[in-house]
Amino acid sequence: MHYFFLCWKFKIIFLFLCAAFPLAALIFSASAAVYFASRSAACYWLYCSRLGVLDSIKLNLQELIKGVYPAYFNKISFLSDLSARSTVFETLSFIFLFYCAIAAIAYVLRPEISARTVYKRLLIVSAVFLLAGLFAPLLAIKAAGEIPVIGATGIVKFESKGIIETIIKLSGGSYFLPAVLITLFSVAVPAAKIILCYLALNTGTLARRSRALVKLIGKWSMADVFTVSIILAWLAFGSDKFTSAWLLSGFYFFCGYCLISLATSNLFAAFEDDFENNIKILF
Repeated sequence: MHYFFLCWKFKIIFLFLCAAFPLAALIFSASAAVYFASRSAACYWLYCSRLGVLDSIKLNLQELIKGVYPAYFNKISFLSDLSARSTVFETLSFIFLFYCAIAAIAYVLRPEISARTVYKRLLIVSAVFLLAGLFAPLLAIKAAGEIPVIGATGIVKFESKGIIETIIKLSGGSYFLPAVLITLFSVAVPAAKIILCYLALNTGTLARRSRALVKLIGKWSMADVFTVSIILAWLAFGSDKFTSAWLLSGFYFFCGYCLISLATSNLFAAFEDDFENNIKILF
């Protein structure tokens, strides 16, 4: 079933969905990317947790001494299958990330809609990217240790966390202050900024108050700082001999939100002097 998403038939169906129902295609592709990223992390975590030291030795030596461990052939086959499924799910996650970008372009850039609607749809796209970036795994870290005698390495620990999962783990582990700070600057502030920007596109008292709050919240936005910290953490972990780290689709979703948020902030800054008149001229 999973290989259906890789064939040309699904690509044609998805392009038709983008043309007819771009918002549905956007939500579907983002949800699928989050689902497959989570499945990939779960499969690889199970693979690492079931892979003991003896199994690592057998997997390293199975090409040299075939048939010595017949009782473990089923387990080794099960472990190999888990690793392969994890790779397939991770690949599908990035494919649907690409599909999500196509659906976002199809949803925003439609010739028959007004510029105000384009801007509102851009905010909706940023909300979808933000939700996907919050719930999808961002970073995977694998720690290995050297196995005596044969000199090979075995997996000691595997961790894969997203923003929401990190907040839950920190709050449950007596790290309340970091959990509150991450929730505030990576969840609450971005969500509030999207809602206020959407309201600010209208006219009236509520819109004017929303624009003032957008300017205030923009000064405290830490989305770009958070993204840079993730990159630095990835580089730091990836430099170790026995530790490897790689970025998952959730990171790119969050980066997509950061870029869209930066674009919306610049637009508001360009028209903040006389927003009401500029809105009337543009729309």
